[in-house]
Amino acid sequence: ARLVGLAMSRGIMKDELDGSDDDVSLDRVHELVDTAHREATGTIVDLRDLARGIHPPALDNGLGDALTTLAARSTLPTTARVDLAHRPSEAVETIVYFCTAELLTNAVKHSGASRASIDVREVGSTLYLRVHDDGAGGAEVGRTVGSGLAGLADRVATVDGTLVIDSPVGGPTDITIAIPVGS
Repeated sequence: ARLVGLAMSRGIMKDELDGSDDDVSLDRVHELVDTAHREATGTIVDLRDLARGIHPPALDNGLGDALTTLAARSTLPTTARVDLAHRPSEAVETIVYFCTAELLTNAVKHSGASRASIDVREVGSTLYLRVHDDGAGGAEVGRTVGSGLAGLADRVATVDGTLVIDSPVGGPTDITIAIPVGS
């Protein structure tokens, strides 16, 4: 919408300037330039927000820092351990980051857990993410309409990964994501 507004403002400016010198209102052109500038600035902010949703700034320093920050900010006491031989691709980092955030949110909202842990390691050509909580268990894909776990399984599948849930009723819950990362 902002880009459409910007294009319209620029079109009106062009029409104003294409008129004869007698018809050009500098005040009107100034007003249109100000409007276009505000629209362009707003569009830049919107695009930055969108980009952050795709690639969180927390990942700028790598997955270890990003997951440690997630753990520290969680309302559930959470530890994080990341042991990677290589920095994964941006796509893998982003998926692991968002999956971890969703799994911690699920633990806080649904498990009644008193603590959680995040463990990321690379074994051979596979990155493993394990999120554990000591809550009530019972998590499963599709258990409720709009299950976040089904969405996570779909997200992980986009990079040929898998999601395994071990969550017996009574707990604890272990969710492991495996993603091929090459050699």
